[in-house]
Amino acid sequence: MSSTQRNLLTIAASCLLATSVSVAAAPSKNDYFSGLSVEAAYTQPMIETLLPDDVYRVTTRDDLGDLRVFNANGSPVPHAFCAAPDNTEPQVTEQSLPVFVLRGRDQVYTESSRVNVETAGGTRIDVEESSPPAPTVVSGQIHIIDARETQPLRAIRFDWSSPDGVSEVKVRIEASDDLDGWQTVVPASTLLLAKQGNQELRRERIQLPLREYEYLRVQRVDNGPPLIVNSVAAEQVSEAQEIEPMWFTAARVTSDEAGVLKFDAEHLAPVTYARVRLTQENSTVNVTVQSRSDDKAQWRTRWSGESYVIVSDTVRRESPPARFQPTTDRYWRVQIQNDPQVYQDSTLELGYRPAKLRFLAQGPGPFTVAFGSRRAELAKPTVCDGLLSDVSAADRERMIEQGYAGSILPLGGADALKAPPKKTPTKVVVLWAVLVVGVGLLVAMALSLLKRVRQTPN
Repeated sequence: MSSTQRNLLTIAASCLLATSVSVAAAPSKNDYFSGLSVEAAYTQPMIETLLPDDVYRVTTRDDLGDLRVFNANGSPVPHAFCAAPDNTEPQVTEQSLPVFVLRGRDQVYTESSRVNVETAGGTRIDVEESSPPAPTVVSGQIHIIDARETQPLRAIRFDWSSPDGVSEVKVRIEASDDLDGWQTVVPASTLLLAKQGNQELRRERIQLPLREYEYLRVQRVDNGPPLIVNSVAAEQVSEAQEIEPMWFTAARVTSDEAGVLKFDAEHLAPVTYARVRLTQENSTVNVTVQSRSDDKAQWRTRWSGESYVIVSDTVRRESPPARFQPTTDRYWRVQIQNDPQVYQDSTLELGYRPAKLRFLAQGPGPFTVAFGSRRAELAKPTVCDGLLSDVSAADRERMIEQGYAGSILPLGGADALKAPPKKTPTKVVVLWAVLVVGVGLLVAMALSLLKRVRQTPN
């Protein structure tokens, strides 16, 4: 092979190597518009934090594909997105309850009696009752628990003992709203307290049907003496509360349609709620809220109904927010069906629930969440429970630490949001390189052949 041919092959190989290196370029934080630091103790292998509104204002993709998490060394770490819950988790707390001891009337047997009956014919009949045993006192002691100041109960816990020193007793629990009529809620349950050396077996908790109670009555049902109840604690469950969505006001844009207000959400957020804010008090209008992803798409109706605001001396009432299936559409319009000129200054507020970001605490912290890019390679996050998926759900939850979004950090800036020039596909580069090499080889061969012909003597 001549030196010219070797040079051509070297050039082709260099082109191919440069192409492969450019394709494999790793992402960096400067490929993104901005970022935010995540504050955490970093004591667990996974961190979870709620994405702030800034992310949805900047992101260029509705799937958040232009978001990555970097450690302090600038290396990307695996991450996933989880749906934010609609409601808070019910909270279970314990509350000490008042206990009242009631004593019923003791049963006392009377002495024996004698009855003498004499008939007209002189017949005499003596009737004498048999002598009873010695008077017996049966304790009617019961315990009443006042549960009026509690939330729904799911169990009660006893600090108890038995006068006869037994380790196991059976009790019945009844409920009442007025201390008159009683309904059995737990026909029979066991309380147990046994000790052996330093070891102890306890069963002091009795589960109840989950609901609110006014009064509870506790009685022993195994023929033993009444319990000694020192105290009672109730496990109460707070009701789940709906989490308030994140709200923002859509930007008003010019409308060329009469009776129609147009808006730009300026977000790529999963909007689920909308409310039309009327500036005119004591008003009611029928409106239709529509949206679309771009100016070429068809408008889709998200909600139709009444919007109102009523004001009195002490009360201000507004129509509840409209709720619909989540949409990331950016453009919105509100059609007002009556007196549109009166309500032309109305505004549109949109609400959504931001996603929870979960990532592995891989490498040194602090960690930076970078977002907003048109030039970075798309990230491919796993599903919510895809990180440490082989670990049981209960163990995985214990490995998650709550993080908090810190301050916004400038990164690549506006350049990261500019669309990069179209890249020549790798296949095209390879084909051109092969073509150039082939043509070069043909030219080299032709020149070599021509040189030999000239050197041959006639």
